Amino acid sequence: MTAPVREFLSLHLTALGAVVEHEGPILHALLPAEAGGSGTVEEVRLAVDGPPEGAGVLDARLGSPFLEQAVTARRVRPALAAVALPGELPRRLPDHVPVLLNAVRGGPAGPRTRGAARYLTAHLRLRLQGDEVRHLMLPLTVRLEDGARVKPLDLGRAYPVTAAPLSAEEQARVALALRRGCERAAPGVLAGALEAIGRRARRDLLRIADYYTSLDAEMARATGRARSADERARRAAKRAMLPEELRTRCHQLRERLSTRLGVELVAATLIETEVDSYAMPVRRRTSTSTLTVQQRATDGAIEGPLCSACGVSTIRLHLCDDCLHPLCETCGRTGRLDSARCPGCRPRRPAPLVLSVEDPTASLAVGGRDDEGAGQQ
Repeated sequence: MTAPVREFLSLHLTALGAVVEHEGPILHALLPAEAGGSGTVEEVRLAVDGPPEGAGVLDARLGSPFLEQAVTARRVRPALAAVALPGELPRRLPDHVPVLLNAVRGGPAGPRTRGAARYLTAHLRLRLQGDEVRHLMLPLTVRLEDGARVKPLDLGRAYPVTAAPLSAEEQARVALALRRGCERAAPGVLAGALEAIGRRARRDLLRIADYYTSLDAEMARATGRARSADERARRAAKRAMLPEELRTRCHQLRERLSTRLGVELVAATLIETEVDSYAMPVRRRTSTSTLTVQQRATDGAIEGPLCSACGVSTIRLHLCDDCLHPLCETCGRTGRLDSARCPGCRPRRPAPLVLSVEDPTASLAVGGRDDEGAGQQ
């Protein structure tokens, strides 16, 4: 277990500008003045493989304050890396790509052009907090040119490079793509956790319903056995408070099982590679447009245009009637795609993440009010 700790500390201190040397069980680091000013002396000797021995040696083993501080510092900002993927010889684009579901081609595809392309693979941590906290990782790959979510790239042949940072436009596209991706992926990846919360909610609601049903029956019998009118009225008043107690218990259960979803960017990889682009003329009724289909030079994966509704790259698409917005097969299933129905012309947010549970207490009659009403009739 000490090897990963040693490697992590070496990389962490090197990132701070330190010169790190391995001296047997001791990690010796010379920190620059600006790094040492954060609370760490300029020269540190860290014990990784065993307890610290000698003056000036800090404990850096698992569980030590120094290691915890280093881990916390590294988690303040996501880990970032930039790599490049070499391209291969051009491949032939299949004749059936793209698949136009409600339009036709307006002519042959334009000539192939090869150019540079940039992608960002983001690793997101989803934090679902209810009666317990669950963490799940969600990787998403975004095409920086237009913010489309695409299939992940194989980084087996990647090599590190120094890349230009994301521009303001690219940052905005990535933020929108990640938000859209989380909104649409969360119900699927969190289905198991939500199902477990729903089972616990149904179980607890059934227990509450059984408890108050039996309690109401017992209080009704106790009221009937009362020896005086005052005692009967007092017991009836206590029984009449059961509906309010039931509502309070159900409200407390809803508060305890209410779920909140948080998203955190853990790491990101900026990928530079090459793509072959083709201009595809298309026609929908009397309107014409041009779509761009790309083929990645590194793995041959084919990418279509950005779906105007959900932001995914699609090669099976519809076109809306008025503006010829490209829509993926799922978003285009709304039927007629005029400007009033096209999700590209009228953007709509997806349905929120909702946990729906049948409440057996909703139809529960307790408190004796129904009995009183029947007696009055």
